Amino acid sequence: MGIKIVCDQDLNENVVWPSFPMILREAVGAQVGTVLYAGLGTVGNAWFGLDTQLMPKSWQRLADFPAAVPCGAVSAVVDGKIYVFGGAGRTNASASLAQFDVVHCYNPLSDSWTCLSTHLPIGLLGASAMCVDDRHILFFGGYNATQFNAFFARYTALAPSQQSQALEVFMARPVQDYAWNGSVWQLNVLTLAWKNLGAVDHSPNCGSSVIQHQGNIYLLSGEVKPGLRSDSVKRAIFADGRVKWLDEAHLPLISEIAPQEGVAAAFSGCWGGYPMLAGGTNFPGARRRYDAGKFYAHSGLLKTWRNEIYVFRDDVWIMVGRLPVARAHGLSFQVAAGLLFVGGDTQDGVPCLDTLFLAHPDEAAPSTVPDFFRRDSSDN
Repeated sequence: MGIKIVCDQDLNENVVWPSFPMILREAVGAQVGTVLYAGLGTVGNAWFGLDTQLMPKSWQRLADFPAAVPCGAVSAVVDGKIYVFGGAGRTNASASLAQFDVVHCYNPLSDSWTCLSTHLPIGLLGASAMCVDDRHILFFGGYNATQFNAFFARYTALAPSQQSQALEVFMARPVQDYAWNGSVWQLNVLTLAWKNLGAVDHSPNCGSSVIQHQGNIYLLSGEVKPGLRSDSVKRAIFADGRVKWLDEAHLPLISEIAPQEGVAAAFSGCWGGYPMLAGGTNFPGARRRYDAGKFYAHSGLLKTWRNEIYVFRDDVWIMVGRLPVARAHGLSFQVAAGLLFVGGDTQDGVPCLDTLFLAHPDEAAPSTVPDFFRRDSSDN
C-alpha cells in the first residue's frame, strides 16, 4: 500500500512574480547573486535579467547572444560569470539541424558575451552541468553528436514520404546503440582544459535535472534513449578531483497498475531543505514496451506532461502533491523564499506564460516543524 503525502503549502502564497516577456522553452537559465538570467531557445538571441531585490520586479533585456541560437544548451555559473555550452540549431535557413560545439561566456558586470577558445570534446545537447568549485564545471550525459548530426543531415535530404521510415529505423534501437556520453567531463574555466573523470555506473541520461544538496550531487530522472525515461535518481559526491557514485533511489509509483516511467525536462531545486523534482514529461506505457523488446517504445503513445511533485526525505523519494497545471521544458530558479518555475509548456506544447512560485514551508508554524508533510496510510 502506498503512502499518501499531503502538502500543507499554498503554491502561490499571494506572491506575484512577473511573467517572462516571450515564450520560453528549451532555453538557458542561470543565477548570479540575486539576479536571474534567461534566454535563447525559443527566445532567439534575446537575453534577459531579473533582479529579485528590485521593486517592481521585471525582466529587462540585456545584450543579445552573438551567435547562432542554440536550443537545449547547458549552462553553469563560475565566479559570477555564466558559461553556455553546445545546444543544437541551424547555422542558416537551409542547413540541417546539428549540435554546436562552441562555448560562450556572459559577464554580467559588462553585459557582454565572449566566444571562448575551446570546443566541446563530446556532444552536450541534453546534458546537465554544475559548478563544483571556483573553477571547475562537471557535465553529465549528452546526445552523441556524430549520430545526431548524421541523422538530421540524412533526414533533411529525404523526401517527406521517406522521413517517417528513417525516423522509425533511428528510434527502433536499444539504449546502448545511441552511445550517449557515459563519462563525467570536467572543464577548468581558467585554463579551458577538458578532462574525462571516468565512466558513470549507469546508463547515460539526457534531459535530467541536477542539483547539489548537503555536499551531494543528485542527477534526477531524465531519459536513457529518445522517448524512454529513467525512474531513478543517482547520488554522487565530488572529492579529490573525482566523482564517486554512492547510490540510486527510485521515484515512487503513482499507480499500482502501471510502472513509474520517470520524467524528462522537469523542474527541480531544494525546497524546505529537501531535494525536489516536479513536472516533466513521459510516455506512459513506454517502459513496459521496451522491457518486452519493442525498442521504438514510445511509437504511437501520447507524450504526457506531468504535475507530480516529489521530495527526497528520510532517504526515500515521496510524492507530496501536484502542480496546479502539468508543466515541463522551463527553467527553475532558487530564490530566498522558495522556487520559481519560469516558462516551459503544458500538454501538447502549449506555452506557459506565467511564473509559478513554490514557497518554502513556514518553519515558524508549529504544524510544519519538523514534519511539514503529514503522512497517512492511504494509497498514493
